[in-house]
Amino acid sequence: MKIIYIKLAFILYLGIILSNNFLIKESQEYKYYSFKNSNHSKNYSVLIDPYKEMEDIQNYVDIIFNNILIDKGKNFYFNNCPKISIVITVYNGEAFLEKALLSIQNQDFKDLEIIMIDDHSIDNSVNLIKDFMKIEPRIKLFQNSENRGMLFTKTKGILLSNGKYILLLDEDDIFIQRNAFTILYNEAEKYDLDILNFGLLMSKPKLEINKNLRNRVEYPIIYNNEIRKTMFSNNSKGEVTFINGLLTNRFIKRSILIKAINQINPKLLNEKMNFHDDYVLNFLITRIAHKYKKIDRFFYMVLCGWDAKNKKVQLRNNEKLKNRKRMRCNSLLNFIEFILEKTENNINDKKIAFYSFNKWFLNYWCRNFSETIVKAINISNKYLGNKYIQEEDKKQIRNFLNESRVSFKGNR
Repeated sequence: MKIIYIKLAFILYLGIILSNNFLIKESQEYKYYSFKNSNHSKNYSVLIDPYKEMEDIQNYVDIIFNNILIDKGKNFYFNNCPKISIVITVYNGEAFLEKALLSIQNQDFKDLEIIMIDDHSIDNSVNLIKDFMKIEPRIKLFQNSENRGMLFTKTKGILLSNGKYILLLDEDDIFIQRNAFTILYNEAEKYDLDILNFGLLMSKPKLEINKNLRNRVEYPIIYNNEIRKTMFSNNSKGEVTFINGLLTNRFIKRSILIKAINQINPKLLNEKMNFHDDYVLNFLITRIAHKYKKIDRFFYMVLCGWDAKNKKVQLRNNEKLKNRKRMRCNSLLNFIEFILEKTENNINDKKIAFYSFNKWFLNYWCRNFSETIVKAINISNKYLGNKYIQEEDKKQIRNFLNESRVSFKGNR
């Protein structure tokens, strides 16, 4: 009897080995990644073929750039309480709007609204949107009576939205997978998430596929105070090395964004911030949200390499480049000042502010503008009175103050 049990155990053991080898071989043959638990990262690999994913993305991008409407002839009626609101800020976007809208219209998820806020464009953007509205009932157009900047315009679009979740789209970017909204909505609903982060690509219309291939992982849910750490990256010394400021790769509950907007001083909304607007909102939502998750999929593309010879593109680019550096410096200072004035700030929040200040003002071209130097000096004094700033950082700020005051006095 014992011999029979031993034989059965041996056969079972052999079967397990052979089946594992078969699975590994099959995984390698089809370029899939098998599940692997990790005690360190608490992430595990996902059965996704990255080659197939990139091919799907390229196919969808080709459809958009060939101006193909997949569901042409179908009627999608406007729902006053849609599941998703797409908020698009528009300023001189005539050359790009068709592609951006096609990337939404071709989604297989249809229960949505498209909120478009025009920030007083001087090109044909508004008329183009109105033409789209004749065939797309889900579009709502709102116009600023004067140019108000990105932060004001974006928050206005969010406040006018009605969906449970919000996706923000820049007019010159696109969504890049047909089932992106379906996957995001189902994932957010499954875990009752406040924020669902997803991947984006920086690319031209033709992808360099091999550069984007890697293992996909399943990330754990992050809760409460841990969420604020997703705003920045640290080095081994605990210094901030990168700020994750973008909102365009976030699927966010509208209720969370509304709470964030209500915490913004109206004075800041009137500062005409055209840069770092996402940073302000992202800073707030990562401190309000209770459940955050990342999905390791690419759903958004920041398009580079638009046709530079196109006159409509040239108009947009020329307008965008006017006083670009000055506007960027002003927006950055507004963002830093915003963080410093938050009463609940902790040391990590100060690290974010100091990283920005150190990168752009202590060591870069922002200090070349007299009007931003004045504001930078005021902010520097706030830093020096703050208990969270390290003494070596204060020394760097004092040197900056001494140099700036002398320089500013000489240029007056």
